[in-house]
Amino acid sequence: MTIRDALRFFRGKKSRPGPASNGTKISLLYTSARPHLIVGLLNIWKTRAKCWDDVEVVLVTDEAFDERFPNMIPVVNSGRRDCVTGWNLAASKATGDMFVQVSDDLFPPQHWDEMLVTIAGDTADYSLQLADERGLRDCVLHPVVSRTVYEHFGYLYPPDFRSVYCDDWLYYAHKKAGFLRSIAGERFWNHVHRTTHSVTVDDVLLRHESHERYAEGREVLVRELAKIGIRLDSSPTDPATQG
Repeated sequence: MTIRDALRFFRGKKSRPGPASNGTKISLLYTSARPHLIVGLLNIWKTRAKCWDDVEVVLVTDEAFDERFPNMIPVVNSGRRDCVTGWNLAASKATGDMFVQVSDDLFPPQHWDEMLVTIAGDTADYSLQLADERGLRDCVLHPVVSRTVYEHFGYLYPPDFRSVYCDDWLYYAHKKAGFLRSIAGERFWNHVHRTTHSVTVDDVLLRHESHERYAEGREVLVRELAKIGIRLDSSPTDPATQG
């Protein structure tokens, strides 16, 4: 099913209360170093969900997060302080059937939960590639994966990644394993990224997109893909060097 098919499906339905997921439990994997943004972002995800009762949030922060939110499981990151470590930790604590990676700048469409379950369909081994404003084709920026796929690899990302190029690895590794489904059509996610939006450059962004992270990430990407028999024809471009 394309995104356009899903949108057409929901626009033709009468809105009604009740479960949206046909028994599928969705785990939002959210790691953040910006505690002041967390509750506001989760309120948007909750408001736009068809049935929040079928959703859990596994929140990973570097320090204890004292605020509470419905269906949220707070976890303190006791390992390396970076987003990949946080997402992997969140995935290890999740109890759902579908894992959705969340970040501070990612916003879903209305009834995102019902749409994702419909797009995934009846198969248990899916990895969905859904477009945001950038429309990049050779990486999966906001993974939606089944528990079966997560358990196949044993992690969301190889733990040597810290931030950049983990999404490139996921694209190539999940494609080679036969799990990746590139969903054609309209933009699904609203991703407020610096390359497409005016954003505040804070310490978190500077650390995440430093030249050191890009250089390290390229090395990890080449090494991890080589383990599964994939050799890149060219090294990925460092977006931090682009205007």
